[in-house]
Amino acid sequence: MAFLPPGKKRRNFLTAQACVFIVVAIIMTRAIIGGAIQEYNMPLSTWPVGLYISEFFMIVIYSSVFTLLFSIPLWYFFIGTQDPEQKK
Repeated sequence: MAFLPPGKKRRNFLTAQACVFIVVAIIMTRAIIGGAIQEYNMPLSTWPVGLYISEFFMIVIYSSVFTLLFSIPLWYFFIGTQDPEQKK
């Protein structure tokens, strides 16, 4: 992680990123699982294993993509631009 400055800025950025991932994962889980239950009209207990696997990977992929997109403003907020004098 050479591109992240050491110390408090890195820790705050990674903590904010983890919080964003958790929130996005909760929202994606509710949307994807609720949509699948409504679309297939099947309760969760009757799902085949393949549906569990595909829904799990959809949640992970969508959560990762949205976390990366939401991390761009977090990067500028927590890390920001560094002065050349500060790198010494």
